[in-house]
Amino acid sequence: MEKSKFNFAMVFSLLVLLVYTFITFLGMVYWQNGKIVLPIVLATAIFAVVVLCIVVMCRAKATRWKRIGMIGQIIFGGIILATFIFSAVPFTNFLYVLGHEDEVTQEINTVMESAKDLDVKYTLYANERLYNYRSTLNLVSQGKDIRPSEYQELLGEAIGDEDSEKIERLASSLQRKLLPDSLSNIRIERENWLLGASNMSVWNVMMPSNIDKINKEVGKWVDNYKNLSTTIYNGENAEPFSYQQFNTSLQKLTDNYVKLHMPSILAIIISLICFFIMLLPYWMTTGDVAGNESGKLYE
Repeated sequence: MEKSKFNFAMVFSLLVLLVYTFITFLGMVYWQNGKIVLPIVLATAIFAVVVLCIVVMCRAKATRWKRIGMIGQIIFGGIILATFIFSAVPFTNFLYVLGHEDEVTQEINTVMESAKDLDVKYTLYANERLYNYRSTLNLVSQGKDIRPSEYQELLGEAIGDEDSEKIERLASSLQRKLLPDSLSNIRIERENWLLGASNMSVWNVMMPSNIDKINKEVGKWVDNYKNLSTTIYNGENAEPFSYQQFNTSLQKLTDNYVKLHMPSILAIIISLICFFIMLLPYWMTTGDVAGNESGKLYE
């Protein structure tokens, strides 16, 4: 019966430890801004230290190891307590993220909407430039007898037999610069990626790396359109594309969870509860039966 109690206590404690370690691991992943190597190492070390210490404590109590004794068992218990207090720091980190889960989701959705609006605004900008450029070339063509020098500068050297053909070639060239064929695929890939990120939970290990990527990519999306629009053809009166409305508060959230803070009261309470749960196998282990065996070993 005692063995059954011991096994149940150990299994229950290990399950609690697994959940606690996973939450701590997530807190460290957010702290590392999506990098997982160090969090894996630290989380494995936390789990291993706690399990090793409780096994040694139970074994020492059951067999009355003379080399460990009661003081040794207390020391190992202190190591477990210190481990939980240490892990309360990254645990606090994840509690912060969890408390802002709705804000994270909302911000990612806002980024999605801003990205779509960015695409629309740039398409309108490009189409307006194309329309104005065609209009300018048509006016130059119609007034070539009045202003022959301007006609020669804009259309005289263009390829084509007729002015209409020249205008279409020049306009098509500008369109390829402003709206390259690859742009459509880039937009689709970005939209699919953002949609996948918005469907993720803060419990997903990939979420912090997605948030970090969004923070880094937002500026690149705007710069990409700006770079495409820097090509200004002769005869155009245009400025490169500008978009100021794209902003996100995700960076503010990131700045908070990549810095380690003092453990919160809630994290300390949960850590202490888990610590006492981890001691269940030790408390439910008796030394009577094992003590007799231990007595034989030391006769």
